[in-house]
Amino acid sequence: MFKYSVKKKMNYSKKQMFDLISDVSKYPEFLPWCVSTSIYNKSNDIFFSDMEIGFKFIKETFTSKVTLIESNKVCSEAVSGAFKKMNNIWEINYISEQECEINLSIEFQFKSLILHNIIGKLFEKASKKMITAFEDRAYDLYK
Repeated sequence: MFKYSVKKKMNYSKKQMFDLISDVSKYPEFLPWCVSTSIYNKSNDIFFSDMEIGFKFIKETFTSKVTLIESNKVCSEAVSGAFKKMNNIWEINYISEQECEINLSIEFQFKSLILHNIIGKLFEKASKKMITAFEDRAYDLYK
C-alpha cells in the first residue's frame, strides 16, 4: 500500500480552501491526471463521484464516496473501481482570516498487481504534486 501525507500553510482562508477542495466537479480543470468527474447522489454532506484518471496510455475510472465534515474536513473513499483501498483525507485548520493549514493524507492500493506496479509509482508522484495543484488553483481563483 502506498501512503503519503503533507502539511502546508496556505495564504488563503479556511473557507476558500474548503470550497476549493470540496468542489470535485472542477478537478479536471487543474489536476493534471484527472480526466473527468461526475457527481451524483448529493445530499448535504455526502456525495458520490466517478473520476477518470489517466497516466500516459492507462486510464482508470473509480467511484468515491465524498464526505464533507464541518467545513474543515473532506474525506474521499473509493467504493468501486481499480482500487482495493483508496482514502484521501483533507483537513483544513484555521490560522487567521487569510491563512490556514492544509493536512493531506493519502493511502491507496490497486486491486491489480500489474496496475499497482505500473500506475503505483506514477500515482505516488502525482499525489506529491496534488497539494501544489490546489495551491496554484487557489492562486488563480483568489488572488
